[in-house]
Amino acid sequence: MGILPSLLGQGAEDLKKWDRPVPRYTSYPTAPQFIALGEEVARERLQAFDATERPLSLYVHIPFCKTMCLFCGCSVVLNRRPERQASYVEALLREIEGTAKCFSKKREVSQLHLGGGTPTSLTEEELARLMETLHRCFSFSEKAEISIEIDPRTVLADKGKKLETLRQLGFNRVSFGVQDLDPRVQEAVKRRQSAEMTFQTYAKAKELGFVGINIDLIYGLPLQTPASFRETAKALMELKPDRIAFFSYAKIPWIKEHQKAIREEDLPSTEEKFQIYVEAREIFLEAGYTAIGMDHFARKEDELTLAYQEGRLTRNFQGYSVQKADDMLGIGITSIGYLSGAYLQNVKTLEEYHERIEKGMLPIFRGCVLSEEDHRRRWVIQELMCRFRIDKEAFEKTFGLSFDLHFAKEKTLLDPLLAEEDCGEVRATPLGRLFIRLLAACFDQYLASGTYSRAV
Repeated sequence: MGILPSLLGQGAEDLKKWDRPVPRYTSYPTAPQFIALGEEVARERLQAFDATERPLSLYVHIPFCKTMCLFCGCSVVLNRRPERQASYVEALLREIEGTAKCFSKKREVSQLHLGGGTPTSLTEEELARLMETLHRCFSFSEKAEISIEIDPRTVLADKGKKLETLRQLGFNRVSFGVQDLDPRVQEAVKRRQSAEMTFQTYAKAKELGFVGINIDLIYGLPLQTPASFRETAKALMELKPDRIAFFSYAKIPWIKEHQKAIREEDLPSTEEKFQIYVEAREIFLEAGYTAIGMDHFARKEDELTLAYQEGRLTRNFQGYSVQKADDMLGIGITSIGYLSGAYLQNVKTLEEYHERIEKGMLPIFRGCVLSEEDHRRRWVIQELMCRFRIDKEAFEKTFGLSFDLHFAKEKTLLDPLLAEEDCGEVRATPLGRLFIRLLAACFDQYLASGTYSRAV
């Protein structure tokens, strides 16, 4: 527990100084920089990608949830009407088929991820139709990673039948949303999910032979304390999940109004929130996990750890992943893809989405075509977020520019407590690894023009 006492021993002023709004850098440029883009731009990027031999990643967004968790920052549609979901699935299938027709041949897919919302709100028949269409329109590589986010509350009542269906459909990775095992915290965020339910669902997934089982957790939730979350972290270590995603509660009530229902006085203080993170991090490391970037942990034999050690790790809108395909298609409302140097985002409402699909249009409405300078800064930020360091020689070989000359101003912004430098590298200090977003922000030329969640 060495980092926390040394930091707080200096007083809380440094922590308050560092606890400022910065992006999570799941992209660069970040989403606030996206502008309106016409369908023709999207088709140009699809055409440019078609001329390559690169594989694809696919992301499919399932927005529906029956209830709203108060902490949620995702793109969610509250829904209890099966016909509304069925109609959306029909539109998804048409988008998949329409996009696939933009390619001159069946493209190889190395990664597929279903996110939400609650992807497991889909019926077994809907999941089967979705996967059949994807396999008909794309060619999945033999070692493709096929993953899905799972709310344990949606797959336990049928005694694991939906989990069995997912395995039969080819899914090999699952991420279980847990957040916190403390019933008081669950009640405060309106997500009631017993520890027994979590453990039973995990055991069923293990029994079915999923090669990767992830647990998603959030720190900074109302009524959380360092002591209570230590109990959650220790209990989950008994399960030995392959990966842990440990996210900071992103407080953005100006975007997600339902978060206003969380009482300010119930939230841990900045110091308490940081302590929850550091102490849980130590528990994960002591249990044999490797810290991957700022918010992921993986067992030492896991592919994510190997990718981190070999410099193959990447970061995108789904978090950290093995770099199997830099180009990604986003399918469904609000989803974001990256193709041939451009971010492309789909429309945000069901009404707009159905209207565009009915007209045979691509549902993309905004995005960002990267400039040469954007590519340089994207590379630097990815290096920091994925490897905690910048290799100056690698930058020069990649872009034909001197890192020191090109980023002379940015280097003066680096906090010496968080970063150290020699002639060949800029590296995050042990403390800087915990605040890697702040180091990345030093290279963000658009930082002043966005609104973000805080660093702690």
